[in-house]
Amino acid sequence: VEHSLDSMHFFKELIDILEDLGWNLHDVVAEGAYSQFELDFHYTNLLEMADRLVFLRILLKEVAKKNNMFITFMPKPTIGDWRSGAHINFSMEDVNKPGKNIFTDGKSWSKESQHAVGGLMKHAEALTAITCSTVNSYNGLVPRVGGFEGGTVTWAPTNITYGHNNRSAQFRLPQNRYCIENRAADMTMNVYLALAMTSSAALEGIKNKIDPGKATDRDLYQMTEDEFKKLGIRRLPKNLLQAIEALKVDKLAEEVLGPAMKKSFLSYKNDEWERYHQAVTDWEVKEYLRLY
Repeated sequence: VEHSLDSMHFFKELIDILEDLGWNLHDVVAEGAYSQFELDFHYTNLLEMADRLVFLRILLKEVAKKNNMFITFMPKPTIGDWRSGAHINFSMEDVNKPGKNIFTDGKSWSKESQHAVGGLMKHAEALTAITCSTVNSYNGLVPRVGGFEGGTVTWAPTNITYGHNNRSAQFRLPQNRYCIENRAADMTMNVYLALAMTSSAALEGIKNKIDPGKATDRDLYQMTEDEFKKLGIRRLPKNLLQAIEALKVDKLAEEVLGPAMKKSFLSYKNDEWERYHQAVTDWEVKEYLRLY
């Protein structure tokens, strides 16, 4: 609360602008990492939300510059501090029954919500190539990091599963609303491609009644590799190369992105991966220079 109040000299302008735009802000708070803030605003349709996020990135940069500050959406800008994510929370409605959230049957989670999760899990690796689209994104998708002020657990997803209010799973079914949250996403994504792939994977799951299996309602950070294998829980891609290799063979991604866009995206990301491996990091120098 104190950090949030201390930030109002630049947040006030931002809040006034977003409220005038009718975004209905729910929270503007200091998050876990140093200089890390979270903005939560109300739902709208997919295309308008994509437009909002593109506009928001520009707006935040301009507000920061006016206050002689700097903003970055880099997922993991520092070692030993929390990752910056951009969790995708979405629900769906039938075009013939507008206004009705099909993820609930009125009492609990609906069959459609389960099947949507099944579709998302089926395409999780390819989806992650789009929602976590940089080399740096995967530095944040790890279970533990030493030196955190709030402990060692990152609360970042590392495994492809879902759970009820389980923040260690990739897909969370929250306890206070009927939506699906994908926690493997950050602000480096092309949000139009990310939301298109998200909705398409969920829709395929509903149409084909894909079973996601049982929910994983336990701490995934405490589970062993043998337990994951026994339960059939896959690991999220550990790096950008693994993610784009999955995207390359995903048929739904071919349909959603189209062959030209998919080819261009893969080419660009392969180039990014190759250029990354031309760099020698400080960690490598410290780890290997004197040892070998």
